[in-house]
Amino acid sequence: MKLSATDQATINDFMREYVDKSYNVPMNAVRLSSEHTDAHRRMIFEVCNALLSHNIPFYTEVRLKCGCIPDIVCPTHIVPFIEVLSSETMEMFEELKLHKYPAEFRERYSSGKLKSFAFIYAGKELLEEMLF
Repeated sequence: MKLSATDQATINDFMREYVDKSYNVPMNAVRLSSEHTDAHRRMIFEVCNALLSHNIPFYTEVRLKCGCIPDIVCPTHIVPFIEVLSSETMEMFEELKLHKYPAEFRERYSSGKLKSFAFIYAGKELLEEMLF
């Protein structure tokens, strides 16, 4: 995928600022974890396939400097993080993981929705408008 200079600069800045340097992952490659459920892995693939069809660059299983490993990272997208929820609930994510992310990614809209995350539920049909 050929990226514009602006998108490439956005990705470079994001990777330099937030991604653990010892963790080298290729762009637009789906990496799956055996620790996830089958439904979780399938949904990650579906989301990545939708992102590819819209020419949105992504990374999977990226270790951030803060220690978090989001399911999908999209530095040039509307939200930089896409989390697939299957065995965990939204409440569990907020209680156990959200506080580990840098403060700038924990900001919320007045509605209470997190600005930097899209949450997709495994086992349910993927509606692309959930991503965009």
